[in-house]
Amino acid sequence: MKMLIFIAFLLSCLTCLSQQNKAITYKRDTIIINHQKLIRINKEAKFESMLTFAGDTIVKLHNYYATIEFPDINEDGYKDIRVHIVSNTPNECDNYLFDKRTKKFILVENCNLDIRLVKGSPYYYSYNRAGCADRNWESDLSKIENYKLIPIGYMHGQGCDFDLKENQKIEIYKVGNSKGEDKVLVKRLPLKKHIPRLEDMPMFIENYWRHNWRFFLK
Repeated sequence: MKMLIFIAFLLSCLTCLSQQNKAITYKRDTIIINHQKLIRINKEAKFESMLTFAGDTIVKLHNYYATIEFPDINEDGYKDIRVHIVSNTPNECDNYLFDKRTKKFILVENCNLDIRLVKGSPYYYSYNRAGCADRNWESDLSKIENYKLIPIGYMHGQGCDFDLKENQKIEIYKVGNSKGEDKVLVKRLPLKKHIPRLEDMPMFIENYWRHNWRFFLK
């Protein structure tokens, strides 16, 4: 019995030593974004940071970053940066817009979701799940001023009360200040009428903001 305990202890020590001696792999590669050469650094399989060739930091090192992509967020013809975060919210991220005047990427403040431009407008909308296997959700309508995201509208979907159909609703609010507070209810819609299936929800959100964004202008 003592011999078995000693062998188990020895194997445990060898495993610890092996893990301590395991080398951490860093990968640096050069990519070209908006005609600029940039250095992307990955730690193991995760994105870690990004620099210019002059050594200036574009995306700071954070241990919660996962992946990076380069969509044209504001659809101005230039690629921007979106860094996804390790999170229970799959679309949580940091967003950097490319300033074509200064040729720099600037972090959008108060913005932690993968915002999308409302077609035909200068405004953005987001989606965020709010529980009950995505049957409860929320969406913001926002503008960007001086690289800060400012909400002007808010939508909340409540679809989790299966036995109480009158509680399955969509509530839409105007937002009175830049912190997303001071919400005023402007409309209440029956959820099942407008979103009969869960998979119809993304299209409803996109279409609602596309057809109604002017109503939320101050």
